Amino acid sequence: MEVLIAMVILTIALLALAGVVVSTTMVMAHTIDKEKAVNLGVETLDTLEAHYCGCDPEAEEPEPPGERSGKFNCQSDFDETNRMITVVVQWDGVLGSREVTLERFIADPEMK
Repeated sequence: MEVLIAMVILTIALLALAGVVVSTTMVMAHTIDKEKAVNLGVETLDTLEAHYCGCDPEAEEPEPPGERSGKFNCQSDFDETNRMITVVVQWDGVLGSREVTLERFIADPEMK
């Protein structure tokens, strides 16, 4: 009887450890996805800032990168009044649908 009770306690402990491993793996995957989304958003912000700051007046408005590898969807908007670029990157990950929003103020090059 004592051996049976010990086996039940050991089984419960091992199942708890397995749950920790699974949840840790999910959090790591989410962190990697979020880092990729932030990098995509910053890259998009840099590209749009180079266009809107007036550094190259001949440059046409760049297209947002859109979906990459079928996982990330990137949308951007430029508010002319406030000179604010907003980039939203959305993705479906292991923890469900998530999004990261990045904003950057673009100074008017003609104001000194």
